Amino acid sequence: MRTQYLYLNGAIVPQDQAAISPLDIGLLRGYAVFDLLRTINGKPFLLAEHLRRLHNSAEQLGLHVPASDTEIEQAILELLPLNGHAEATVRMVLTGGVSPDGMGFDPDSPTFFILTHDLHEPPAALYESGGKLLTHLHRREVPEAKTTNYITMLRNRSRLGDAGALDLLYHDGERVFEAASASVYFVHGEVISAPKDSVLWGTIGSFVLDLAKDDYEIVLRDVTPEEAFAADEVFLTSTTRGVVPIVALDDSPVGDGTVGPVVRDLMTRYRAAALGA
Repeated sequence: MRTQYLYLNGAIVPQDQAAISPLDIGLLRGYAVFDLLRTINGKPFLLAEHLRRLHNSAEQLGLHVPASDTEIEQAILELLPLNGHAEATVRMVLTGGVSPDGMGFDPDSPTFFILTHDLHEPPAALYESGGKLLTHLHRREVPEAKTTNYITMLRNRSRLGDAGALDLLYHDGERVFEAASASVYFVHGEVISAPKDSVLWGTIGSFVLDLAKDDYEIVLRDVTPEEAFAADEVFLTSTTRGVVPIVALDDSPVGDGTVGPVVRDLMTRYRAAALGA
């Protein structure tokens, strides 16, 4: 089997030789952030935007990225051919580093590593038939940061599987926020609404809204659960999935329960602009 490599604290090393201290606060306390991007035609897509979000996530936790953006880009461009991917995901992870007492950490000595994996895209049927979300009462801690805490999503994997659902839709009873692993948008007529506050900034979402802004009204605001269920169309955006139509919330169909014209248009625009398809 071909040797796989990663970037760890300034050096590229074989994955099976990489070591992170058991005293790392990212492991002991979950004090860590990450960002994930994909390649298109073998090249990192929206790298600057993902680095911007990584820096913002780090700032939210009082961390700083110990490598320059240029150094990170160079490391990624070295890892991709070494690991032999056709297309890849690139995961950048930053923790507070070693914590001798399990509580404190030195922000000047973080742990930072970059992993690459083969890209696994959803089946084409998802884009033709659409997916389902299950509503879940939850608000992510430090929602503006992309932390490594996915406990709520992982605890509900069997529930999602039993329901044939793609993801959770987080809400607090008064506002909807985001899906567990994606940004979410609601279409009423030709108006696209998206939750504004207490959510993670979506790199793909911003890219798609920029493609749509000349032809659709885009409103960033609080969206109530009632408005979500009354939407004509719903869609997700995410790094690995692009634009994903949602045709059901819990057991309620979205619109007529089929993929609507606005979401089909946005999927086409995204594929043309990003994938050249």
